[in-house]
Amino acid sequence: MRETPVSTGLPGTRAKIRIPEARSGTLRRRRLEDAIFSDALARRTTVLAAPAGFGKTTLLGEWARCGDAQCAWVSLEQTDDDPGELYRWIVAALQGAAVNLRAPARTALLELTANPGHDPPADYRAVVRALEELSEPLSLVVDDVHRAGPRLAEGLLGALLSAGPPALHLVLSSRADPPLPLAARRLGGTVGDLRSRDLAFTQDETIQLLTRRGFDGQLEGKGLWNVTGGWPVAVAEGLAGRDRGIAPADVFAAEPRRAFSDYVAQEVLAPCPAPLADFILRATTRDRCSRELAIDLGGSADGGLLLEHCLRDGIFLEETNGGGGPTYHWQPLFAATCRGILAHRDPRLAESLHGVAARHYRDVDVSACVSEALLGRQPRIAVRSIAEHWLELILQGRSSSLEQLCLRLPFPFSEDPEMLFVRSACRGIAGDHSSAAALGRRALAGVPGLGSGRRRRFEVNRALFELFVVGSEDADATVREGLHLVDRASRHPSATLAHGLFLLGRGAVRSPRSAHAASDLLQSAAAAGRANHLITVEVSAGAELALALAVTGDFSAAEQQCAAALSRAESTGWSCRQRLAPLGIARGIVAYWQDDLDRASRGLSEALEFGSHPFPADSLAMVYRVLVDCATGDPARVASAAAALQEFDLQPHDSSWPVLSIVCAAKLCEASGDADEAAALVRPLAREGQSPLVDALVAQMLRRAQDLDRALACARGIAVESSPPFARVCGALTEALVAASRDDPVAAHERLEEALRWAAPESILRPFVERRTDLLHLLVRHVSQGTVHEAFVAACLAQHPPEHVLRREHASMALSEREREILVYLRSMLTAAEIADSLFVSVNTLKTHQRSIYRKLGVTNRRSAVRIGISRGLI
Repeated sequence: MRETPVSTGLPGTRAKIRIPEARSGTLRRRRLEDAIFSDALARRTTVLAAPAGFGKTTLLGEWARCGDAQCAWVSLEQTDDDPGELYRWIVAALQGAAVNLRAPARTALLELTANPGHDPPADYRAVVRALEELSEPLSLVVDDVHRAGPRLAEGLLGALLSAGPPALHLVLSSRADPPLPLAARRLGGTVGDLRSRDLAFTQDETIQLLTRRGFDGQLEGKGLWNVTGGWPVAVAEGLAGRDRGIAPADVFAAEPRRAFSDYVAQEVLAPCPAPLADFILRATTRDRCSRELAIDLGGSADGGLLLEHCLRDGIFLEETNGGGGPTYHWQPLFAATCRGILAHRDPRLAESLHGVAARHYRDVDVSACVSEALLGRQPRIAVRSIAEHWLELILQGRSSSLEQLCLRLPFPFSEDPEMLFVRSACRGIAGDHSSAAALGRRALAGVPGLGSGRRRRFEVNRALFELFVVGSEDADATVREGLHLVDRASRHPSATLAHGLFLLGRGAVRSPRSAHAASDLLQSAAAAGRANHLITVEVSAGAELALALAVTGDFSAAEQQCAAALSRAESTGWSCRQRLAPLGIARGIVAYWQDDLDRASRGLSEALEFGSHPFPADSLAMVYRVLVDCATGDPARVASAAAALQEFDLQPHDSSWPVLSIVCAAKLCEASGDADEAAALVRPLAREGQSPLVDALVAQMLRRAQDLDRALACARGIAVESSPPFARVCGALTEALVAASRDDPVAAHERLEEALRWAAPESILRPFVERRTDLLHLLVRHVSQGTVHEAFVAACLAQHPPEHVLRREHASMALSEREREILVYLRSMLTAAEIADSLFVSVNTLKTHQRSIYRKLGVTNRRSAVRIGISRGLI
């Protein structure tokens, strides 16, 4: 082990300019030593800046003793805050290292005067000139630079930083970033930094320490590292606790030992300016805080600046950025220790600060509010937060944790009627209906004792929950009652109104006759959620709005809203995928009607997987799952849909399901080839009239079963302005087909053109593809009679020919996919140039394909090609 020789010209020199001796049990941290070595080769300066207890001196001592380069060492004390005093020690350290240097640097350094004269800049230049004689690298370590005071840049160290020779490597160790002009040099790449996160022990290093002390490092190391965050002095405290028979991870379980608290108070807080130390004790009331909370806890508008000070100087604080802005995280053990220090010094202040945090979180984070309110002995704040926001937690699927929050309340607050009803709701969602009923009775018994405002809030929230979460038998009546409730909610806190608008909008989406009103309600709910920082309401309403647009047939807007809702969820860090299930249903609906069955299946599978908790299972997802599987014509998928339908029937579901379940069963019968049984199942629905979707599907099945009068009655019931376009397309097609079967070509032509008028804007292909066989000749005749939708007709008939058509084509000379598509267009009145433009090909390419079609079909003109194509089932 090498030791730097020291000069004897100054008293106490040996203690201040010698490299610290090695300590037994010290762990060599080669990753950090290598980083310093790399800096010595590539950079002029290395800065180690971290609070007390991060092992800076120990690390640098190991590096200085074991390295190959010459090293001068200075340890500063509080009395070294004068530039002249600092000059003496730096010169003494350089002269102590000079005896190991080659001439002429050795001679130049030893000739320096140890005491500054009347012209300090001249003395500094003399030191720089002496160092310019270096022919080998020399490192100057200045430990505890923070003790040099604010005038550091005026002294010799500032001169060496700005004008020192390339052979000199400065290593500065400090508890904060030293007051030197380092910013520009960092940008230039000449300054290397090691901060708290670098100096902290890694998990592997913690395990090594425990193992070297004879403990089971693999078993206990991870726990100790998780508790301490790798803070070296805290890891050492954990090891000391292990020597006393306490598991390392349990040393800090209750409250840090007094000796450790004293260390934090004396070594971390005491050196800070009084306002900063006081702020730290206040702001660590919680491990996490925002700038606003830091200001509230600090009791001063300077809280934001002090927070930035802590962040800049690495005082156990880190910043993360999310959708809601920056969040600041205190190192948990440090924060807990500071809370213990404040509770010991001023218990009343510590308690009141928890109350401040509770009020801050009342409308932001219910769980945090309850925790802080109980620590601050202010349970009324917790009760108010739960009462105003419990529906939001229910919507997040957090009924279990919500119930635990209620159970944490002390008596008599635990018996508050609103809290009892919240527990009743949680028990009901969990399926414990007997406990839910008992708690509900206790809650209702206590309602007369509430003030008028709280009583009205209780009644509104209870009614909203029972109507829209528990559900009712009559969806339309539920929406009517919900409108009355939302009007009452407008006289209550903003959270109640936002929840009411969302629940009403969600109910309206699934109401047979109220879906058209859902979009406005959900837009209002999303706006209310955004304005009041109710992320659950905002994101959930956005997802439901996409579904509302899909249900009402505004497919383009639905797709845009799906993208917008996902983007908003990602930007806010939203993680409750159950509340995003409506996006999968919306995409499934749009893709089904546009005949993209694979995409429809993916969206619906995702929605059914995540479910609708806490709401009843979503009937819309199930009915479209059946429609998609039946549309594929795959017997295996039809059988799978039948099994899923049986399982779905056993679940709690919304009020629209009894009718939809009959329609699903009928569609499965029809897909299995039993059109008569399908018609028998849906005939009772034809008399009553249901939703536009049900009427459209029933009309189709009755027409196929030749029950034409009932089919026509259902179809005509759809032709109201509020019916979605896809339902109107289905209804108009049914009327056209019935008219054609009754030899009424004028009516058939008129109703077919009406169907095309509703289908073309949103690319509603499925009704035409599904009825290809029935519609084929009707559409060809319709085009010949004249239509403004020729291109759309061609696209409909080019879409996925049925399997029997493909088999028939395979038996003849097969046309390619592109040729079959062109053959469909040849049937229209479009010119060759117009067809080429629609297919995004040149006219020459089109003609090449056209000649190939003529050759394969054995014809010489367009009319003959179309006639042969129809006769062979190719189009």
